[in-house]
Amino acid sequence: MIRHEVILRIKPEIAREVIDRTLGEVRELLMSISGVERVLYGVNNAPAYRHAMLVVEVSDETALQRFTRHPQHRRAVQQVSRMAESSAVGSYLVGSEHQTS
Repeated sequence: MIRHEVILRIKPEIAREVIDRTLGEVRELLMSISGVERVLYGVNNAPAYRHAMLVVEVSDETALQRFTRHPQHRRAVQQVSRMAESSAVGSYLVGSEHQTS
């Protein structure tokens, strides 16, 4: 399994309700892509921090490539970009599948 993780620094003027609604809509968009197994999201509850996260689990490298090229992914990126000051993104092989030499 591969986890595609996005951490967003949210613009200060974006209301919590907008963040929650947008992330829920993005989750639905991404779940419709073949190979996506699970989409999780959350918002930091500490009032001093304006961060949210989005985690997409895909089955394998082929599914990750299909996911990143999919029009629904591009649409999701546009939606979160409107409320983010900045972001950090990474994709990781997780669990016991990761082996070191």
